[in-house]
Amino acid sequence: MDDKHVLYFLAKLVTVIATVLIFGTVNVDITFTVISTLSFACIFVLEILLHRILKNYKIIIVTVAVSMMACFALGLDTFFPLYLVLLTHLLDITIDSKMFYKILTVSVILSFYIFTPELISVAFSLLLITLVLFCRLVLNKLTVYKNMCETQNEKLEELSKKLTDLRGLTKTLKYTASLEERNRIAARIHDQIGHGISGSIIMLEASMLIMKDNPVKATLSIEKAIVNLREGVDEIRTALREERAGRYLLGISDITALLEEFKVSYNKSANFKTSGELGFITLDIWICIHDNLKECLTNVLKHSNATEFYLTIEVFKKIIKVEYKDNGNGNENFEIGMGLEAIEERTVSAKGRCFFTKGESGFCVTNIFTY
Repeated sequence: MDDKHVLYFLAKLVTVIATVLIFGTVNVDITFTVISTLSFACIFVLEILLHRILKNYKIIIVTVAVSMMACFALGLDTFFPLYLVLLTHLLDITIDSKMFYKILTVSVILSFYIFTPELISVAFSLLLITLVLFCRLVLNKLTVYKNMCETQNEKLEELSKKLTDLRGLTKTLKYTASLEERNRIAARIHDQIGHGISGSIIMLEASMLIMKDNPVKATLSIEKAIVNLREGVDEIRTALREERAGRYLLGISDITALLEEFKVSYNKSANFKTSGELGFITLDIWICIHDNLKECLTNVLKHSNATEFYLTIEVFKKIIKVEYKDNGNGNENFEIGMGLEAIEERTVSAKGRCFFTKGESGFCVTNIFTY
């Protein structure tokens, strides 16, 4: 609202100066004209200063009323344009915004009808009122957009806080899950394997004690302990084999986590699709897929105006096809930069081939591996 008061201050000041320049030649006493102009300017400056300090609209109503009475006292024939600007300001701060234009129109028409100013004064007054109302409309629009921006910024801050909280929650859940898994594995080793090994140690210690007196029994105990230890080692291997996740599960987990982080961080769609027996994909191919995926996502952010990204892994009888595709637009002609060269080198190192295609539907990187 302070912008409106500055607008009316400038409008009244310009009106006074223009009025003196246009109608001042009618007045014989130049001193009177100069004093009137300076008096109005002092009132306007005092008005805006008091409003900035006290933040009270009653002060503006008083100063505007005083200025309007001064217009009548000094001669409405000369200061009629200033009177209309003051009237507009007074209505703007006292009338509801929904009724402002209606009441202002009626008041202006009545003013023209009652005071019957000269034609040049009418034209000048209408021009001033039109400019003031146009600037007022612009300021109202700017205020609305400013409030909208502030609301959007508040929503963005809330979403950023929620995103930070979600990331913290994800880390906490991952850490909690890893602790639970470690505790479960430790409990299994302790309950199933630890007891057998502890029993074997007791049998070996007992065999050491009876070795001189009863070597046959000691030998049998040692043999039994060896059997128990072998069974314990087999149980350890079996447990590790059962607890260890499959290589393809680890690969899919890493890729899914990378795509989810990309979606959350950059608000872009990321789709992941697989088909065939993923167990045929070797470790070096999984590493190549993971690194190439990071490079392709970086290219989407830097060079492509894409909103969607697609990763497809298909395993056939003798080949593995990996396709990285986005819906970015651009020319079909493109240059292979350092990022695409790195993708090609990694693919060749994993004994695969790399192809780049660019069309109306987007950019695509295709990797072909054999097994």
